[in-house]
Amino acid sequence: MKTLLLIMLFTTSMAMTMAGELKIAVVDADQLFQKYYKTKIVDASLKQQMQVYKAWLKKLNRSQEKLQGEFKILRDDAQNIALDAKERERKRLEAMRKYQQMREKKVEIEQYNAEKMRQFKQLEAKKRLDILNDIKKAVTSRAAIEGYILVIDRSGKTLNGISSILYHKADMDITQVILKDLNRGREKK
Repeated sequence: MKTLLLIMLFTTSMAMTMAGELKIAVVDADQLFQKYYKTKIVDASLKQQMQVYKAWLKKLNRSQEKLQGEFKILRDDAQNIALDAKERERKRLEAMRKYQQMREKKVEIEQYNAEKMRQFKQLEAKKRLDILNDIKKAVTSRAAIEGYILVIDRSGKTLNGISSILYHKADMDITQVILKDLNRGREKK
Protein backbone atom coordinates (compact mmCIF):
# COMPACT_ATOMS: atom_id res chain seq x y z
CA MET A 1 0.00 0.00 0.00
CA LYS A 2 2.79 2.43 0.96
CA THR A 3 4.74 1.41 -2.14
CA LEU A 4 1.73 2.13 -4.33
CA LEU A 5 1.31 5.52 -2.65
CA LEU A 6 4.97 6.37 -3.21
CA ILE A 7 4.77 5.30 -6.87
CA MET A 8 1.67 7.44 -7.34
CA LEU A 9 3.35 10.37 -5.56
CA PHE A 10 6.47 10.01 -7.69
CA THR A 11 4.43 9.76 -10.90
CA THR A 12 2.35 12.79 -9.93
CA SER A 13 5.43 14.78 -8.98
CA MET A 14 7.14 13.94 -12.28
CA ALA A 15 4.06 14.95 -14.25
CA MET A 16 3.65 18.18 -12.28
CA THR A 17 7.35 18.99 -12.53
CA MET A 18 7.08 18.74 -16.29
CA ALA A 19 3.89 20.81 -16.29
CA GLY A 20 4.95 23.43 -13.76
CA GLU A 21 5.57 24.01 -10.08
CA LEU A 22 4.76 21.25 -7.61
CA LYS A 23 3.76 22.54 -4.16
CA ILE A 24 3.72 19.93 -1.41
CA ALA A 25 3.29 20.56 2.30
CA VAL A 26 3.74 18.41 5.36
CA VAL A 27 1.75 18.45 8.62
CA ASP A 28 1.95 16.57 11.88
CA ALA A 29 -1.68 15.49 12.22
CA ASP A 30 -1.06 14.02 15.67
CA GLN A 31 0.23 17.36 16.93
CA LEU A 32 -2.74 19.13 15.33
CA PHE A 33 -5.13 16.76 17.07
CA GLN A 34 -3.41 17.04 20.47
CA LYS A 35 -3.02 20.83 20.46
CA TYR A 36 -6.41 21.71 18.99
CA TYR A 37 -8.42 23.47 21.71
CA LYS A 38 -11.54 21.39 21.02
CA THR A 39 -9.62 18.20 21.83
CA LYS A 40 -9.09 19.36 25.40
CA ILE A 41 -12.76 20.31 25.74
CA VAL A 42 -13.91 16.96 24.36
CA ASP A 43 -11.46 15.05 26.58
CA ALA A 44 -12.75 16.86 29.67
CA SER A 45 -16.36 16.21 28.66
CA LEU A 46 -15.70 12.52 28.04
CA LYS A 47 -13.85 12.20 31.34
CA GLN A 48 -16.79 13.79 33.16
CA GLN A 49 -19.24 11.46 31.41
CA MET A 50 -17.14 8.45 32.40
CA GLN A 51 -17.14 9.62 36.01
CA VAL A 52 -20.96 9.76 35.95
CA TYR A 53 -21.10 6.21 34.58
CA LYS A 54 -18.61 4.97 37.20
CA ALA A 55 -20.50 6.67 40.04
CA TRP A 56 -23.72 4.93 39.06
CA LEU A 57 -21.88 1.62 38.64
CA LYS A 58 -20.39 2.05 42.11
CA LYS A 59 -23.89 2.61 43.50
CA LEU A 60 -25.13 -0.55 41.77
CA ASN A 61 -22.18 -2.52 43.17
CA ARG A 62 -22.91 -1.28 46.71
CA SER A 63 -26.50 -2.40 46.26
CA GLN A 64 -25.30 -5.85 45.20
CA GLU A 65 -22.93 -6.05 48.17
CA LYS A 66 -25.83 -5.22 50.48
CA LEU A 67 -27.89 -8.03 48.92
CA GLN A 68 -24.96 -10.43 49.37
CA GLY A 69 -24.70 -9.51 53.05
CA GLU A 70 -28.42 -10.04 53.58
CA PHE A 71 -28.26 -13.35 51.72
CA LYS A 72 -25.38 -14.64 53.89
CA ILE A 73 -27.28 -13.78 57.08
CA LEU A 74 -30.43 -15.53 55.83
CA ARG A 75 -28.44 -18.55 54.62
CA ASP A 76 -26.69 -18.86 57.97
CA ASP A 77 -30.00 -18.48 59.83
CA ALA A 78 -31.52 -21.20 57.61
CA GLN A 79 -28.81 -23.56 58.88
CA ASN A 80 -28.99 -22.49 62.52
CA ILE A 81 -30.10 -25.50 64.56
CA ALA A 82 -31.06 -23.21 67.46
CA LEU A 83 -34.09 -22.13 65.42
CA ASP A 84 -37.11 -24.41 65.05
CA ALA A 85 -37.67 -26.18 61.68
CA LYS A 86 -40.49 -23.84 60.63
CA GLU A 87 -38.32 -20.73 61.21
CA ARG A 88 -35.33 -22.32 59.41
CA GLU A 89 -37.57 -23.10 56.41
CA ARG A 90 -38.85 -19.54 56.33
CA LYS A 91 -35.25 -18.24 56.41
CA ARG A 92 -34.28 -20.71 53.65
CA LEU A 93 -37.08 -19.42 51.40
CA GLU A 94 -36.09 -15.81 52.12
CA ALA A 95 -32.47 -16.69 51.34
CA MET A 96 -33.56 -18.18 48.00
CA ARG A 97 -35.46 -14.99 47.14
CA LYS A 98 -32.47 -12.89 48.18
CA TYR A 99 -30.19 -15.07 46.03
CA GLN A 100 -32.49 -14.50 43.04
CA GLN A 101 -32.35 -10.76 43.68
CA MET A 102 -28.54 -10.97 43.77
CA ARG A 103 -28.47 -12.74 40.39
CA GLU A 104 -30.83 -10.15 38.90
CA LYS A 105 -28.67 -7.33 40.27
CA LYS A 106 -25.56 -8.95 38.78
CA VAL A 107 -27.26 -9.13 35.36
CA GLU A 108 -28.39 -5.51 35.72
CA ILE A 109 -24.82 -4.42 36.51
CA GLU A 110 -23.38 -6.35 33.56
CA GLN A 111 -26.00 -4.93 31.18
CA TYR A 112 -25.51 -1.40 32.47
CA ASN A 113 -21.74 -1.65 32.14
CA ALA A 114 -21.88 -3.12 28.62
CA GLU A 115 -24.44 -0.57 27.41
CA LYS A 116 -22.64 2.44 28.88
CA MET A 117 -19.27 1.31 27.49
CA ARG A 118 -20.86 0.87 24.05
CA GLN A 119 -22.47 4.32 24.29
CA PHE A 120 -19.23 5.86 25.52
CA LYS A 121 -17.20 4.39 22.66
CA GLN A 122 -19.75 5.63 20.14
CA LEU A 123 -19.70 9.12 21.65
CA GLU A 124 -15.90 9.12 21.74
CA ALA A 125 -15.71 8.03 18.08
CA LYS A 126 -18.20 10.71 17.03
CA LYS A 127 -16.37 13.47 18.90
CA ARG A 128 -13.02 12.30 17.46
CA LEU A 129 -14.47 12.32 13.95
CA ASP A 130 -15.79 15.86 14.47
CA ILE A 131 -12.33 17.03 15.50
CA LEU A 132 -10.68 15.23 12.59
CA ASN A 133 -13.16 16.85 10.18
CA ASP A 134 -12.29 20.29 11.61
CA ILE A 135 -8.59 19.57 11.09
CA LYS A 136 -9.17 18.33 7.55
CA LYS A 137 -11.17 21.47 6.71
CA ALA A 138 -8.39 23.70 8.10
CA VAL A 139 -5.73 21.81 6.12
CA THR A 140 -7.85 21.93 2.96
CA SER A 141 -8.47 25.66 3.39
CA ARG A 142 -4.80 26.44 4.01
CA ALA A 143 -3.76 24.25 1.06
CA ALA A 144 -6.15 26.14 -1.22
CA ILE A 145 -4.91 29.51 0.03
CA GLU A 146 -1.23 28.60 -0.34
CA GLY A 147 -1.66 26.64 -3.59
CA TYR A 148 -0.51 23.25 -2.30
CA ILE A 149 -1.53 20.33 -4.47
CA LEU A 150 -0.65 17.74 -1.83
CA VAL A 151 -0.45 17.78 1.97
CA ILE A 152 1.12 14.75 3.64
CA ASP A 153 0.81 13.68 7.28
CA ARG A 154 4.26 13.09 8.75
CA SER A 155 3.06 11.71 12.08
CA GLY A 156 2.14 8.28 10.75
CA LYS A 157 4.46 5.35 11.37
CA THR A 158 5.24 2.41 9.13
CA LEU A 159 5.05 -1.21 10.31
CA ASN A 160 8.70 -0.86 11.31
CA GLY A 161 7.79 1.99 13.65
CA ILE A 162 9.60 4.70 11.70
CA SER A 163 8.09 7.80 10.19
CA SER A 164 6.70 7.35 6.69
CA ILE A 165 8.31 10.69 5.76
CA LEU A 166 12.06 10.38 6.23
CA TYR A 167 12.97 13.86 5.10
CA HIS A 168 11.32 17.14 4.21
CA LYS A 169 12.47 20.72 4.12
CA ALA A 170 11.49 22.61 7.24
CA ASP A 171 9.62 25.25 5.26
CA MET A 172 7.31 22.54 3.89
CA ASP A 173 5.87 21.89 7.37
CA ILE A 174 2.68 23.92 7.84
CA THR A 175 1.64 22.36 11.16
CA GLN A 176 2.05 25.58 13.18
CA VAL A 177 0.13 27.62 10.61
CA ILE A 178 -2.75 25.14 10.71
CA LEU A 179 -2.69 25.18 14.53
CA LYS A 180 -3.01 28.97 14.48
CA ASP A 181 -5.95 28.64 12.07
CA LEU A 182 -7.65 26.02 14.25
CA ASN A 183 -7.09 27.83 17.54
CA ARG A 184 -7.79 31.35 16.25
CA GLY A 185 -9.42 33.38 18.98
CA ARG A 186 -8.29 30.88 21.64
CA GLU A 187 -4.67 31.98 21.98
CA LYS A 188 -3.36 32.12 25.55
CA LYS A 189 -3.36 35.64 26.86
